[in-house]
Amino acid sequence: MTMIDWVTALVPCSHPLPVNGGLVVSVSPDGAIEWQTHKHLSVSGSHESSIQVRTETVSGTGEGASLRIHGNPVKWFQGHNLFGSDDLVGLVAELMHALTPLLELTPTSDDIAMWWAGNWTITRIDVTQTFSLSSRADVRAWLRSAEHSAHMRHRGKGMFQNGTLYFGKHSRRWSLKCYSKGDECETPGHLLPSALQVPGLLSYADTALRVELVLRSMELKRRRLDLASNWGESDTLEAFNECLQGLQMSDVHTLPSAVLSDLPPRLVAVYHLWIEGHDLRAMYPKPTFYRYRSQLLEHGVDIAIKQPREDRSNVVPLVRVLEAKPASIPNWAYGTPLLFEPRRRIVG
Repeated sequence: MTMIDWVTALVPCSHPLPVNGGLVVSVSPDGAIEWQTHKHLSVSGSHESSIQVRTETVSGTGEGASLRIHGNPVKWFQGHNLFGSDDLVGLVAELMHALTPLLELTPTSDDIAMWWAGNWTITRIDVTQTFSLSSRADVRAWLRSAEHSAHMRHRGKGMFQNGTLYFGKHSRRWSLKCYSKGDECETPGHLLPSALQVPGLLSYADTALRVELVLRSMELKRRRLDLASNWGESDTLEAFNECLQGLQMSDVHTLPSAVLSDLPPRLVAVYHLWIEGHDLRAMYPKPTFYRYRSQLLEHGVDIAIKQPREDRSNVVPLVRVLEAKPASIPNWAYGTPLLFEPRRRIVG
């Protein structure tokens, strides 16, 4: 199941007065204004979820021509983002239909046609997939294992921070992160609203491993996905899978004593240092490190993956997730306020 988890977009919408949440001004010590920018206006939706909005462009007559929207439309409509729609154009079009009366705006028929045609640009989008494990303990164990044995092409080793595993966290193009959705739902700022703390949602979150792809402006332009109309029904999943394919995971591999006895003594020493969790890159010159790595790779050991200095008896093999089917939207959610489904098109 893929889901649109965040969108920053510039959407056409005619409006006579500017929409913003105030002004931020920088003033020099002598009182001169150095720069100023309009703040976003926060618009509340379902269960106090909010979308940030402000005027982005103006017409030649000085009236507003487009709005910049920034937030999670799925959460704005249904109050949670455990599961939801991957229909980008439908979500944003429905969001505009809901926002404009709240902002006392009257979009033109041309504006509405452009919403549903996807004739607007995206500067950031977050796409997620959820995997279901048997328990939250398994999700945490998977993350601990991935911290030490997962590498991403062009992003390198992941960075584990506050329960989340990041790849390319500060990249200007795209990044990937993995975390326990159950843990996130118990974190201040991410708590489920009290009205949504129902058994079905809580149990769904408890076993959920969330994998989230963030595509930023440079990458969207490179893929020609900065224009919403270029997102077809399969593009959400394809964009996600293309980046996920670069995620390489290696299980810890121990050598039997027979193989160890046949290795040169220097490689036996290297192997034991690796098993103990030492950083061999820091211990050996680069050419020596890669020579040892090449020799041990013949036996299935990759010393480039630093091992943790901890008991690994409860670490979940990464292959369990890779072979599992992604979690789907539960059947009981359809036709309820817990799942918002955009219309496919609008006529007239």
